[in-house]
Amino acid sequence: MKRFILFFLISMFASQINAQLNYKLTVVDNHQNPLVGMQVYVNEIDTKEKIQIKTDQNGEISIELKTGKNWLLTVGKMYNYKTLIVPENGYSKIKEFLTYDIENWEIQNRPPPDRSNIKFEYVKQNVFNSTQPTSSQSVVHLIAKRANHKPLSNFPINLTCIKTKTIFVTKTDDQGIARFLVPFNQEYEIDIDGIENFKHLKFLIKEPARERLGFIYEPTDIDELVENDTVTQNLKNLKTGTTARIFYKVIVKDNSGNLLSNENVFLNLIKSNKVYKAKTNTDGQAIFLLPKNNKYLINLDFQRDINVINTKNYQGIGNGEIRITYKPDPKLQNPEKYIPTLETLLVSEFNNFLEKQYQKPEKGKPLRMIIEWGNDFINGKSKEAVLNIGFTADNDESNKYGPPINISFVVDKSGSMAGYERLEELKKSLINFISSLRENDIASLVCFDNEPQLVIESGKIAGRKNYFIDMINMLEANGYTNIYKAMILGYDEVLKNMMPKGTNRVVLLTDGYGETEVGVIVAKSKEYNKKGVQLSAIGVGQDYNQALLMQLASDGSGVFQHIGDAYNLQKSFKNEISSLLYPVAKDVSLEIIYNNKIVFKNLYGFQFSKLENNKVKMKLDNIYPGLNRLAIVKFDLKNANKSIENEPITLKLKYFDYKLNKQSEIEEKAYLKWKDSDENIELILENEHKKLYAIAVMNQSLKVMADAFSKDDFEKSEKAVLRAIEQINEIYPQAKDKDVENLFQTLKNYSDILMQYKKNKYRK
Repeated sequence: MKRFILFFLISMFASQINAQLNYKLTVVDNHQNPLVGMQVYVNEIDTKEKIQIKTDQNGEISIELKTGKNWLLTVGKMYNYKTLIVPENGYSKIKEFLTYDIENWEIQNRPPPDRSNIKFEYVKQNVFNSTQPTSSQSVVHLIAKRANHKPLSNFPINLTCIKTKTIFVTKTDDQGIARFLVPFNQEYEIDIDGIENFKHLKFLIKEPARERLGFIYEPTDIDELVENDTVTQNLKNLKTGTTARIFYKVIVKDNSGNLLSNENVFLNLIKSNKVYKAKTNTDGQAIFLLPKNNKYLINLDFQRDINVINTKNYQGIGNGEIRITYKPDPKLQNPEKYIPTLETLLVSEFNNFLEKQYQKPEKGKPLRMIIEWGNDFINGKSKEAVLNIGFTADNDESNKYGPPINISFVVDKSGSMAGYERLEELKKSLINFISSLRENDIASLVCFDNEPQLVIESGKIAGRKNYFIDMINMLEANGYTNIYKAMILGYDEVLKNMMPKGTNRVVLLTDGYGETEVGVIVAKSKEYNKKGVQLSAIGVGQDYNQALLMQLASDGSGVFQHIGDAYNLQKSFKNEISSLLYPVAKDVSLEIIYNNKIVFKNLYGFQFSKLENNKVKMKLDNIYPGLNRLAIVKFDLKNANKSIENEPITLKLKYFDYKLNKQSEIEEKAYLKWKDSDENIELILENEHKKLYAIAVMNQSLKVMADAFSKDDFEKSEKAVLRAIEQINEIYPQAKDKDVENLFQTLKNYSDILMQYKKNKYRK
């Protein structure tokens, strides 16, 4: 017996040690010829370990995987082609033959279209075998068979056209044929069994025709309750996945590691309104059967965008699980009690809404300053005046005459980046940025979720652009957001190749901020700033620490940009790279000199400081080609009379001109005009300036409200909101503009919250 036990233990130990996957891949082209020298990567998802290899003369590679668990395989430009799974113990061997058809791969694996905001028209089909094409429509026969090749009969199948916002609905007949009559020269997606975009069809024919497509599908026999877009499944007796779906467990625990039961778990299908819902059991597990080839964002009742589940790389019958820690967001848990602090307040600066294009500088001049009063005329009733100062820059990008660049991209790839097109747009933006760099510029790439990963070490970009592009394309969203360690890693990479006469900068992009205290992050960042490393920050979406990123960028002499949605990422990256490669000016500042009749009150759009002798100084950062920005300055009028026409505001714009290699200055004067009348004169005449001023006033009021409330100054907080509402009613009485209306509604909501807070306080 003892020998048997000893033998059993030795065998078990040996099997665990020998856990191994041997993977052999043969890659051929469309003519079945071996592809020699094809680049192949495998990346372990959790440990970040990476293996790089090229196919031999036979188009083959062999890889032994003895560590980790899930390895993402990339073949050439077929990024993240599949997941290789190392067995928990024992030995596994896989041989695979791959036809490298990149065109078909890109069609089948391109990001699915976003259906979430589309209102579809449903069209029932009544098409027969004898139905003929029309002058604008083709007949489509979809022939569906089960895994045993028998017809999939009497089964619902839809054809969805995103462009026309139409879903064509029918069922297969006894032979498994679903018949459609649909417009030709369109793209369609086959939806089946609750799975959106099961297959993609592209009809490029320019004339009516009959189309036939056969495919295999084995339906999943489960009990599903569908209410609107929410799917609840009954999976009591199910233990594994199916050919079309993945059996998936989401395990929920609290901060102490205790498993949480009876918690709602929501899996939002990305780019769709469909939501899968389940409750955790006594083991903290929420069980789902998820359609393959999709990504899902995990949400709980009081926590959003926690992580991503990716079922795109599962093949065959598969199971999966993910563990998450529930950290309820007080904004969701108690919204009626929530007033933001300056750190959590999110505002969209008015320059994000600027549509007016100011006149470009004269030839040979890098900058132009355009000044105009909201209303040139004032009278005895006028108490205020608003001055608009437009700034434009030369848009010449013919010469890369900027200083050499030493840059580290620190990129958030946490699970929440999978949603809202963020990661897809980020990849495009990074690739465009890298493609623009000069051969001697230095770059590195750091990615982070729970932990940072140095994807590409700091070094000259020469000869490495394609490698950068490959690594960027292989990024997959997963895990939580943790900025602190990633920021340090990015700084350290820049320090390796400091350029005394160059630009040494970290570019940080994130949609979150993690758990490290703001003060700790800022203090550590300042240490590197003192060593000469700058930092620019780009915040994406709605749930990130704006004040943290603004402070990091401000202390780091970089630029901060907020991107409301991912589609503006490329514009922000272009501005950043343009300011580095094609700088038109540096050390740009504006000095505003006022007098005792026209007294400075506030400046919106840029940081400023008040100086002695009636002077205000404002700095302009990130001067990129094609710059088009606006500053709004508010003045109080003191004892205004006709003599005010002889007391202008003086503005001096100072900067260093890169092309001329010298310091330059532009000086302008702004005069008000006196009007003898008793009528009420409008503060601002032009509608767009009214809108931008209204947004500026509301943003400033929200900041005052948040700051005052955090200091328990309720009266000041309430007064800021009520005064802003009063001002907007004066400036923009109907608030018909959508942007103004949305922000105005935010103000009114906070006003209601503050009023209720006041009632509760006095009731006690």
